Amino acid sequence: MTKPLFIIGSIFLFLCYSCKDGRKSAPERNTDTQESLKDISELTYQEIFYLLHDEEEYGVDYHGEAFGQDASALVSLVTLDSESCGHGVALRSSEKLRTIQTAVRVSFNFPGNPANEFHRLYTVKPEETHPIGNTKLCYKGSEYTIHREVVSAGFKQTIEN
Repeated sequence: MTKPLFIIGSIFLFLCYSCKDGRKSAPERNTDTQESLKDISELTYQEIFYLLHDEEEYGVDYHGEAFGQDASALVSLVTLDSESCGHGVALRSSEKLRTIQTAVRVSFNFPGNPANEFHRLYTVKPEETHPIGNTKLCYKGSEYTIHREVVSAGFKQTIEN
């Protein structure tokens, strides 16, 4: 009985070891040296979006109608110090009680690229400053100006129970 257990155990250990070695043999890639950057004219809408925003700056893609201007006087675009390209840009709410939803137009002109603007929806809590990007994009040794404009701002509707 011990001989079959020894054989089964040996096979099990061999299979575990083989699988482990298989994972190690995957070639490691150095993305900096193996992948070349696309030309600015070849970038897709999604690639441009990710170049212009950090994760906390994403907002929501916005294609709907505007909210009106009910809260426009209570939200403004401000510049911030930034260690990356250009200055940081943020939405600042001066509203003390209510949350504001703000539609922002992001426009740019990249030579040869048909994409030139998109709209993002941000929710800004009372008296909050929320980062939304930078004033410039530095890409392949060139600087490109990025314009942001508040298109619409309204108070976020709350659902009552």
